[in-house]
Amino acid sequence: MIKINNISKKYTKHEVLRGVDLQVAKGTIQALLGANGAGKTTLIHILAGILKREAGTIIIDGELIKMSSYEYRRKVGYVLDKPIYIEKLSAQEYFAFVGEMYELEKAVYQPRIAELLAFFDLPTDNKKLIEDYSKGMKAKVSLAAALIHSPQYLILDEPFDGLDFVSVQKVGHLLRNMAQKGCTILLTSHQYDIIAELSDQFALLKEGKIVFNVSMPELQNMANEYNNSHDPVKSYLENLMSSNTKQNISFL
Repeated sequence: MIKINNISKKYTKHEVLRGVDLQVAKGTIQALLGANGAGKTTLIHILAGILKREAGTIIIDGELIKMSSYEYRRKVGYVLDKPIYIEKLSAQEYFAFVGEMYELEKAVYQPRIAELLAFFDLPTDNKKLIEDYSKGMKAKVSLAAALIHSPQYLILDEPFDGLDFVSVQKVGHLLRNMAQKGCTILLTSHQYDIIAELSDQFALLKEGKIVFNVSMPELQNMANEYNNSHDPVKSYLENLMSSNTKQNISFL
C-alpha cells in the first residue's frame, strides 16, 4: 500500500501541493487526474525522491520514506514525465545497465531483457542507439526499464505518451495482469479513454488538494447531472478540471 499524508510543496511563494492525502491499496490501478499545472508531476517527483517536500509523510509497504531512503526503490518502477536515458547505449545495453543498477544477477536480467525487447518490439542488436529512436520507441524503453526488476509498485507519469494504439492496448493489458498479481500502480495520463477503461480508482487533484478518490461506478453517480451528454463522466471531469469559462475564440 502507498499512503500519502498531508504532502505540501511550494516553489518560491507558489504552493503547488497543499496537504495532499491519498491511499493506494495493494493490487490497485490508481489514476491521478488533474488539469495541466495541478501538481500531478510534482507529486510523482516527490514519490520518486527527486523533489523534497515541505511537509507530510509517505509510507510505502509500511516503510516511512525519506529523501535518503534507498531500499524501497528496489520495489518500485518509475516512468517520469521527462525520462533520462543513457542515449549512447542501445536498448539492450541500457537494460543491462538498469539490471546491474538494481543488483540483479546477470542470469536473471539477461532473459528478462530478451522478453522486454520482444514485447515492446525494440531492436535486439546494438546497432541503433537510443538517441536515434523515435518518441514512441523511447517511451517503450522507459516502460521496459521500469519493469526489469519485477517491481511491486509502479509510479507512472504519462506512460502512454507517444505509444501507438497497438502498444497502448498491450501495455494496458500488461498493467492489468500485474495488478491482478498484486502490483500497486499509480499513474497519470491525459488520455482519458485509456485510463477510464484501465483504472480501479480515480483521484482528482485540483488547487493542490485531492478533491475525491472514487471508483468508476461512484464517479458515474457523481456525473448524473451530465446524463444528456455523450460521455457524462468525461463531461463532469472536464467541468471540474477547467478553471476557464471561456469556450470560444471570437475571431475563429
